[in-house]
Amino acid sequence: MAKLKLLKSIGHNTVHSFLSLMNYRDDGYVIEHLFNIAKEKNMESLVIDILGGSINPKAFEIPVIKGALNDLGKNFEKLLKGENISLDNVKSATAAIEFNLENPHIGISGKELETYNCLVEIVDKNGKAYKKIVKEWWR
Repeated sequence: MAKLKLLKSIGHNTVHSFLSLMNYRDDGYVIEHLFNIAKEKNMESLVIDILGGSINPKAFEIPVIKGALNDLGKNFEKLLKGENISLDNVKSATAAIEFNLENPHIGISGKELETYNCLVEIVDKNGKAYKKIVKEWWR
């Protein structure tokens, strides 16, 4: 029997990697690409459908993000498989990210890094929700 309580940590680990400095594409980190779109379009929040490989609002759906979302889904499935949890056990998987556009950066060791709030929610086949806050990688 699958240990569905592990969905909480699987969701956290999947999204933490997605938003970390391990995810570099097209001359920037994915988190930077997302922040730059948010700032340009004045949209503080977005929601990622991990299973569906989509992002809302659609303004965030640029090629570099689409590629990152494809890999995000693969990584999620890989972590599920590593814990012997079938994808059939997952009803939905989302990550909601909110940027603070008015005070967006905090300086760490001479660097300016985007701050955000992120909540990952995985709902299992029984309707039970597993929620976890994902903090910035540098916190």
